[in-house]
Amino acid sequence: MAYGSSVFKVDSRPDGGEFGDGCGAALAWDILRQVGRHQIPTTIDLSGVQHLKPYSLACLCALGKLGKLNGRPIEIVKPRDRECAEHLSRLGVPLFFDCDWAESGQRDSNLSIRSVSWPPGNDAGEIVEFLAPRADLSPGVFPSMVENLDEVLLNALTHAVSPIDCLVAGQAFPRTSKVEIAVVDLGQTIRGHLTKNPDHADINSDQDAISKALEDEVTGTPRGQKNRRGEENSGSGLTELRRYCESGGGELTVLSGEHWITCRTDQEPVIGTLHGGFRGCMVNIRYFTRNNLNPEQKEAIL
Repeated sequence: MAYGSSVFKVDSRPDGGEFGDGCGAALAWDILRQVGRHQIPTTIDLSGVQHLKPYSLACLCALGKLGKLNGRPIEIVKPRDRECAEHLSRLGVPLFFDCDWAESGQRDSNLSIRSVSWPPGNDAGEIVEFLAPRADLSPGVFPSMVENLDEVLLNALTHAVSPIDCLVAGQAFPRTSKVEIAVVDLGQTIRGHLTKNPDHADINSDQDAISKALEDEVTGTPRGQKNRRGEENSGSGLTELRRYCESGGGELTVLSGEHWITCRTDQEPVIGTLHGGFRGCMVNIRYFTRNNLNPEQKEAIL
């Protein structure tokens, strides 16, 4: 963890990172690199920001929570853009930082940033119940969404050894019939977890670790043992979610360490690099409702 008197200015300036064919903006990499290194600044300056996606918000709030846990609450400069500032306030972003923003009421399509700790409750069900109807998602797929998200939350809470447990951010996009949910922890990487199991001790890269984690019945808990919460592992958390997304239901991106992998419908996985790495794990899920992802769609993965 790094400390220091510093200002982390979030804007659209280029700052490294390698998108491959992720087609994203430099702003996202700035946030992922800062948070992934657990660098706690004195101030986060959002004055030039006009929009932040759910995973970016979850990452920033995770850093804010980490700062508070270490007795170093981070000051935050709100966006000059009034609409953006009100949007972040509605999501509860100020609660994770040292600031005095005026509170705004929650909008129907936005989910307040949620901090999830052990033991988990019905967080997955409440999140899906709140967001899915606002994007016209068929009630018939609710159970699958809830089950998949619940597995992601359980993975973060049982395997990550994260000081902040995990944070969840989500948004419904009614115009495009899409729900986007991000789960972030700042614990060990997927590789760090899996290599604790002798069956996977030979994994020597973050890319291989993520690929292995997307397979069925893969876990870092050695055979015959229970996880650190005293429970059995199924090893199927990300597998079922990947299958759901690849069948046309959405898109799954997993970032951990120096690599990220995105699984989409009828396409080979997209693999990218984050220089400097992400100490922890970020799972970003896009659920598509009426309109499945077009292979030619140019929307950024991150």
